[in-house]
Amino acid sequence: MDDAAGARDRSATSGARGARTTVQGRSAQRQRAMVDAAAHLLIDQGFAAVTHRQVARAAGVPQGSASYYFPTSASLVAAAVEAAEDVRATAAQEHADALAHRRRSSTATARELIETLYAPHVDDSVVDVRLDPMLTAMRDPALRPIMRASRPRLLAAARTVLDASGHGHVTDTDLVAHVVDAALLSGAAAEDGRVLDHATRTVARFLDHWR
Repeated sequence: MDDAAGARDRSATSGARGARTTVQGRSAQRQRAMVDAAAHLLIDQGFAAVTHRQVARAAGVPQGSASYYFPTSASLVAAAVEAAEDVRATAAQEHADALAHRRRSSTATARELIETLYAPHVDDSVVDVRLDPMLTAMRDPALRPIMRASRPRLLAAARTVLDASGHGHVTDTDLVAHVVDAALLSGAAAEDGRVLDHATRTVARFLDHWR
């Protein structure tokens, strides 16, 4: 083989390798976009929104791509839950870290705990949109390990809130998180729709009893 032919072969091989790398990179970006879209659909709307059609639409990719990367609904939901829990835990710590260190009332601290544990955003629909799906995931053997894996990060963020708010004497952070969940469920039973206000008062009462 002469030098020119060898150079052509090397160029062709390099070109093919570059093309494969480009395709693989595009494929990874598309899959990442779908996972991100699925996570935010789950956070904002709950499990009912995590379908191949809606994820593909939110990610801006063909529906066939969603079915290709996630052949079953279960695989799509698992990817959505894992990504959503990462978003939630990251946002929780960012919210907690942004708090100024000062003494807060039990009511103000309770609200910060709710805002942190249900970051990146929370409103009075939190039970239907966020808490119920989380409880559903905890009951699913395939999703339970994902939920458990994210809990230490959420508790660390709650700990940051307590310490930054002058409630360092409240030592059982896990119990506080359980009380927040229960308070939200109880608040959802009120007929006026003011879930966060009712939950905040309940958590504040719990913090007051810790003194």
